Amino acid sequence: MRRLALAAALFANPAVAEVSLFEATAGLELFPCEMSTLSCTTLTLPLDHMANDGARTIDITFALSFASIESRGILFYFVGGPGASGLASAESYLASFDADLTQYMDVVFVDQRGTGPDHGLSCPVAQAIYDAAPVSVRDPEGAMAAARTYVADCTREIGRDDLLPFVSSDQAIRDSEAFRQKIGAPKVWLYGESYGTQFVQAYAAQFPDAVRGVVLDGVVDLNLDARGFYRNYTLAAETILARTLAACDRIAECAEDMRGEMGNTAAEVYDSIAARLAKGPIPVRFVRADGRVEDRRITSGIFEASAFYALYSPRGRADFLRALAAMGRGNPVPLLHLGYASMYVDPETETGIADAGWYSAAFYAITCTDYDSGPGKTPDERADAIMAEAADFAPSAPRLIRSFFMERLACAYWPHQGPSVRPPPFAGGDYPTLVLNSDSDPITPISMARAVLDNARNAYGVFMSGGPHVIWGRGIACPDAIVQDLIIDGILPVAHEQQCEQDLIGDYLPLTLTDPAAMADPVAVAQAVETELYLNSALNNWDGMQPLTVGCDLGGTLSATATYSGTNYAFRECRFWPELTVSGKGVEIATGEDRDGLTLTLSVSGHHSGEIVYLYRTRDEAWSISGTWDGKPATLPRTLP
Repeated sequence: MRRLALAAALFANPAVAEVSLFEATAGLELFPCEMSTLSCTTLTLPLDHMANDGARTIDITFALSFASIESRGILFYFVGGPGASGLASAESYLASFDADLTQYMDVVFVDQRGTGPDHGLSCPVAQAIYDAAPVSVRDPEGAMAAARTYVADCTREIGRDDLLPFVSSDQAIRDSEAFRQKIGAPKVWLYGESYGTQFVQAYAAQFPDAVRGVVLDGVVDLNLDARGFYRNYTLAAETILARTLAACDRIAECAEDMRGEMGNTAAEVYDSIAARLAKGPIPVRFVRADGRVEDRRITSGIFEASAFYALYSPRGRADFLRALAAMGRGNPVPLLHLGYASMYVDPETETGIADAGWYSAAFYAITCTDYDSGPGKTPDERADAIMAEAADFAPSAPRLIRSFFMERLACAYWPHQGPSVRPPPFAGGDYPTLVLNSDSDPITPISMARAVLDNARNAYGVFMSGGPHVIWGRGIACPDAIVQDLIIDGILPVAHEQQCEQDLIGDYLPLTLTDPAAMADPVAVAQAVETELYLNSALNNWDGMQPLTVGCDLGGTLSATATYSGTNYAFRECRFWPELTVSGKGVEIATGEDRDGLTLTLSVSGHHSGEIVYLYRTRDEAWSISGTWDGKPATLPRTLP
């Protein structure tokens, strides 16, 4: 049967490409990419493809990964957002796929107009303020004022009024098509993730002769208007959040962590915090990297952003539940750190971070010119209509209603508006279309993927129960093998629809030392320090290059310094718990050799005290302890049957 499937599929993808990307780019000027080991080339293209004006141009840069063994086709890879830099993420994306992809496929990435170092649109200062704003559907005037201020401040911060009218997806599609024409107009595979699926559907519809095949991963239904899109994904996010909170109750450690003054279940804790935030921000004592303590606050915006963005992945959901449990027990610092990370905010200064891989203003500049923001002749009229819809819709999304209106309000005031007519449903073509989605995707819900699958010719669906937003390249056979069989070997999926499964929640690591009795055990204390290192939000977002120092939750500091073999840590009167203070050092070795592991040399004071050395070895997964604890030799516990 496999032979027959292969023979039937070869129309879609010959075993060897008609022309390799290396051959096709022989006449172009190539240079080393700044943010990867790939080769780059830049084309000078019209600023406005719709105008006949050769004097106004824009430089668009493409990153090229040449097949290392034999080219079996060219894959145009379009990242999400909109606002993500294709060039900045190219290396990490390629590393996440099976080696066959880079051995047998040529892959092209692009810094879409509005992203990248040359013409990236970013306003991190205005963005951080808007994202954290404590707006409410019950105060439409306040929400509208926040959006009005954001757009004025953001466009001023960008300072690129010349570019803003020309960053629509349609303009960017013509940039990539110009590149394809420049290399001889070969038929190519089009892969899009998240927003990239919107891009790819429109590309394939406009230039069907360009397409060898389409892969849509985390699918946008182009036929939906802005109201329909935001309604769909807000309902999905609300449902997935409810599933996540309910899942905590079935995980013994998570359920135990949630029990406290704010409730006995994850949902009760969440709703109790939300009710407090509805009355005003919650104060937080925040320890800076220099050890000083500042008064910070968690707003409803920070709380909802932490919840919403956590829903993108199993690991994110587990981390959010842990931070929620910590806040329920009186420690809001982990949740504040999650909010900072979600919103690209510097924890030290509370200002937005400019990021080479993400251009926040490009999200609005592209989205607002792709979609009509609704009825109304003036921005205020459009915003009024959006807030009226939000008030009607609020009972359907009581926890995440902000997701329904905040971005739409910004678009209502954005200086450039999109068309009022949506394109027809994606029809597919003579080429194969593969539709991928998870049923726990909060931003491109599976209902959109099924709508696209039902309308497109020669389309196949691979749907995952659980899992993340965007499912290819996560190291899971389903869907990875199905995708790569199709684009590399031309093997069509065995059925119109196939199902995968992954956990909804990643491994949940319980809060450490919640039982006072555990503090009497030096091994439990050392392993709690190890857990806090592993789950530290700032360390997880660290670039691993420049030394990093962060405040511990309740006082003192933690530092990390990269070494050739791993990471060195330093603890200076670090307090993860009210009852214990930790000083000392840690040495983590991660070379892939027998000596890999973690050594903690700690001085502990407080309710218990000691000088201990804890060693965990990766090779055999064994640990040991030495030193003194509470005036006696530190020993491993003698377990009983």
